[in-house]
Amino acid sequence: MNIRAVTWKRLWRKSDTDEEPEGDAELRELYVRTALRAAAAFALIFGAVFFAFWWSGSAVRFGAARAADRAQPTWRVQGTIRDAVTHQPIPWASVADDLAGRFPHYQTDANYAGIYDLLTLAEPHRIRVTAPGYHSVTTGVGRAWYLWLPRGIETKDMELQPE
Repeated sequence: MNIRAVTWKRLWRKSDTDEEPEGDAELRELYVRTALRAAAAFALIFGAVFFAFWWSGSAVRFGAARAADRAQPTWRVQGTIRDAVTHQPIPWASVADDLAGRFPHYQTDANYAGIYDLLTLAEPHRIRVTAPGYHSVTTGVGRAWYLWLPRGIETKDMELQPE
């Protein structure tokens, strides 16, 4: 039999023909436990470093696209627009990024049930809701990209006061 095969056989399982002192089995068990712990620690550290590089790369890409005016909308704001007095939905209300904010500006319209879904930038800014016969409302949306991932969903239900 090959000497290497005998050596590996002794390291991993006890043979009926091999007499093994008690200390060798304990030592082998200690080596295996230590190796498994080191492998788990390595996997955790590798995963944490991979996540940190991915997250910082996303933040840098978002910031660079924003600085170059090529930002893509990744933040979804959704909700329902209602009358503040009757609490009935206001159909076809307009929801848009506040024009006082930085460019680009995105907009959408609510459907017949007053439900809207605006895709905009993830950074903190304001949106304005307008509808004929109602006072407009402005509210803040978004999160700072370095506190959250640059993608997300936010729910904003709003009520408009009749004129």
